[in-house]
Amino acid sequence: MKRYEVSGFGVMEYEEVASTNSLAEKLPLSELKDKQVILTWRQTQGRGQATNRWESAPGKNISMTVIFRPECLEAGKQFAVSMVIALGCLDFLSHYVEGVTVKWPNDVYVGERKISGILIEHRVAGAHIQSSLCGIGVNINQEQFLSDAPNPVSLFQLLGRELPLQEVLEELLECIGKRYEQIHRYAELENDFLRHMYRSTGIYDFEDERGIFRASVGGIDEYGQLILKDTDGRERVYAFKEVRYVC
Repeated sequence: MKRYEVSGFGVMEYEEVASTNSLAEKLPLSELKDKQVILTWRQTQGRGQATNRWESAPGKNISMTVIFRPECLEAGKQFAVSMVIALGCLDFLSHYVEGVTVKWPNDVYVGERKISGILIEHRVAGAHIQSSLCGIGVNINQEQFLSDAPNPVSLFQLLGRELPLQEVLEELLECIGKRYEQIHRYAELENDFLRHMYRSTGIYDFEDERGIFRASVGGIDEYGQLILKDTDGRERVYAFKEVRYVC
């Protein structure tokens, strides 16, 4: 394991791990410093939401966990952490390609294709966030995807060239760091999140436990729940995994 500093973050680089989030979970709280990064270039069991897996070819992409320990961040505003990470990834990717959006709650898309996945796990103490483990996968130089994921894409596929991973890491962490400066300015983050949100305008098909319906995005509440306005004029509010976009 190597240690070094990049863009204001302390990086612990491992040659290979099963999952950076799983490794971070095993560390005692005393070792979890604010703006610490667990990074690997070879993640063998990358985790997505629920039982999903994150595909990443060895030595081709960024797989890391960013640890935040924000001071006095209320547990009810934990979605601020998600917005910091998602918008940081969006800012970085927008340096290279157009049409980058954030798909609620934690994916980053280019057009209709997924280029980054985010998995955030919080530790709460009383009324405040004690620490946040922010797992981030960004597809950089992968040439092809072999899993059954429906719509992955990489910067290599979009640009037709490889990018130097160490320089990319520095750029990405710099973008995330700038967004982290906004962690206590929830309304500011929310405004940017909504402005860059996937399918933020127009009416689309969604599906919940009752079936498919048509709705437009109405916003995000303070708990990070998605607010939809259906074509009957009703407001529907959903937590993670309670609703999905229908392609």
